[in-house]
Amino acid sequence: TETNMIRKIIIFVFISLVFLVTCNSNDNHIKEISDFSLIDLNPNSPTFNKKIGPSYFKGNITGYYFGDAGWGLCRSRFGSLDKLYNELLKDGLNINFIGINGISTKDRDYNGMISGRSLPWVQDNEDSRVWESWDVVIRDLILLDKSGHYFDMFNLTDFDISKDSNYQLLKEKLINNSK
Repeated sequence: TETNMIRKIIIFVFISLVFLVTCNSNDNHIKEISDFSLIDLNPNSPTFNKKIGPSYFKGNITGYYFGDAGWGLCRSRFGSLDKLYNELLKDGLNINFIGINGISTKDRDYNGMISGRSLPWVQDNEDSRVWESWDVVIRDLILLDKSGHYFDMFNLTDFDISKDSNYQLLKEKLINNSK
């Protein structure tokens, strides 16, 4: 009957919506953040040659950018994060960003990634396996609050922060979570 058909459609739509919300929820992207300690390779960074990771930056909002040192798009996005970092620092906000090169791209030259930039750049390794344990893909930006807990994620492939509207949205989210 027509009533049964409408009931089935409503149930189908409801189940579909629940599935979509569950699959797209940022809160489900990472269940637990594992700590790591990797050496900062950027001589322009204030943490150069220090072992850094989530516990090192506890007490500050921190963004972890998962990039490939050899890709132009990754370098561009990292450059935008460096600009944002310096802008926030001038505003008196100590919000950090750390770039993490993947194990599979460890042999790529990272000098183009760090040249003229002050953000830390670290190399993931077989012992830490940060990319794997955090379940990320290339150009993910994972944001941790002052306690070191996950609060948001952006993939900078589609969320281009060189566009002013996206840049401002990310900046506002960081500022709001730093209060």
